[in-house]
Amino acid sequence: MHLKPNAKMWVRLLLCLVLAQTAASIFLPKSYLLTAITDCTILVLMVSASVAFGRNARTSHPRQRIVWILLSVGYAIESLAQVGWTYGELVRKETPSISAGDGAVFLAWTLLILGFALRPHVEPTDQQRHLGKLDLLILLLAGVYLYLFLVVPWGYIAPDPQSYGVAYKFLAVAQDLIVLSLLALGWKQSSGEWRKFYLLLSLIVAVDTVMEYVVDSLAVTGVYFSGGWYDCATAICLAGMTFAALVAQGLAPVAGLGDSQSERYWRLASRLASPVSLILPVLTAWSFLDDGLPADVRKFRVLLSLLSIVVFVFIGITKQARLESELAGANRELLDASLTDVLTGVRNRRFFTNSIDSDVRQVLRSFAHQTGEDIRNRDLIFYLIDVDNFKKVNDQFGHQIGDQVLVEIARRINSAARLSDVVIRWGGEEFLLVSRQTDRANAHILAQRVLDAVGLQACRFEGVGTNIHVTCSVGWAAFPWSEKDPNAKSHDQVLLLADSALYQAKDSGRNRGVGLIPAANGSVSNVNGIPTSSVTILGPHQKQAAAAAAK
Repeated sequence: MHLKPNAKMWVRLLLCLVLAQTAASIFLPKSYLLTAITDCTILVLMVSASVAFGRNARTSHPRQRIVWILLSVGYAIESLAQVGWTYGELVRKETPSISAGDGAVFLAWTLLILGFALRPHVEPTDQQRHLGKLDLLILLLAGVYLYLFLVVPWGYIAPDPQSYGVAYKFLAVAQDLIVLSLLALGWKQSSGEWRKFYLLLSLIVAVDTVMEYVVDSLAVTGVYFSGGWYDCATAICLAGMTFAALVAQGLAPVAGLGDSQSERYWRLASRLASPVSLILPVLTAWSFLDDGLPADVRKFRVLLSLLSIVVFVFIGITKQARLESELAGANRELLDASLTDVLTGVRNRRFFTNSIDSDVRQVLRSFAHQTGEDIRNRDLIFYLIDVDNFKKVNDQFGHQIGDQVLVEIARRINSAARLSDVVIRWGGEEFLLVSRQTDRANAHILAQRVLDAVGLQACRFEGVGTNIHVTCSVGWAAFPWSEKDPNAKSHDQVLLLADSALYQAKDSGRNRGVGLIPAANGSVSNVNGIPTSSVTILGPHQKQAAAAAAK
């Protein structure tokens, strides 16, 4: 096991504390001084474990951080319980058989159970995400409920030290067995340094469990006193916890994704939280059926169970609402992914199919209700954009660079469009730009912006020793085709007109745009049986060439 340089000094100080406690236990007689040394040493070692686990939380994965926080808080709570124990022994000079510190120790070990259950050696996966904060809260409250139900009545409602001791020992043993099981499972399913980490923790908890039994047995016979040889073992275990935390600080979690054992573990853990609440009605029924139970205890347990049921139901409802929200979010992400082109990140044809009917209805409503000065900015214009000579790019630079060119072209088209417009990868190197709520009289302006955005600047990519000059051709048409009769032509027919306009742009030399409008007094052509006139604009460098030729 490897330690960082600053941790080695820490370990030396721990060793000194353990040796000092051992020397005190061997050479000092049973006395106030021995009790003070032992209680203070144990307290310092508990605080050390809390701080060591807390340091791990500062440098760990955000999702893994909760593990070290739980362990740190657990030992912090146990430190507070030790403060109470020390005060009782040194100041009040008594150690009551029923103490509030017992509840603090129980809570501390409940947090340790939750921490070890989250398995710090495994990188968080989607399965672990399902064991959310609400599930942890349910498990924590279930532990607290058991303590309040089984132990507290015999300590404060109907004081009975014997029943109190039996109930507390039962829960303490259950906690020890659960922790040992989790550590053994971690040891079995880990490897390398993590395997040594779990082995060390297993030995520590096993020895600590045995020492609990020894101390309880000695306390019953009246032989126990603070500072005996058994406290040396306790000091060694606490120092070992700090050592384990220091060792884990330098360990990276292994990937759990794809590990069938890891995935099965998280599925079981996430399913365990909800059935835990089923213990409430069982214990409530037991309280009613136990004739020998004092009335005050029965009343307390029933009220506690009813209150707990309300709390658990509220948490369950909250959890269900969050799960439904997460499911809705996941469905939205899946839907968005299904409507997005994987390569370029723009929309795909499925998006067009799903949204075009809504766009068409809005346009038709606009033409039905707007008159006079309101007739502008209500058209739907289709721009079909095709990258010129794209096959040459693939042949000369390869398909990988060709894909990068398409991504860059999509970005440039998007930069020329408005926020209300949508860019769609229509197929291969062809894109469709749908311009919403616009004016057909200005349709050429957006087409010109697209031509300039694509063709003015060369594309530059890492690993390519030369600039790649790319241009595009654009064809467009407006829906509705006839402003006087908006329903005369469907949007599919208008889209075919835009496609014909694109072919005209490519046939006439590329790097230009052609828009088709209803036939007027100018040049008239027949496209798919529809009389049309055309509007032509030139792309980058074509305008300069045309101006030079005119001179």
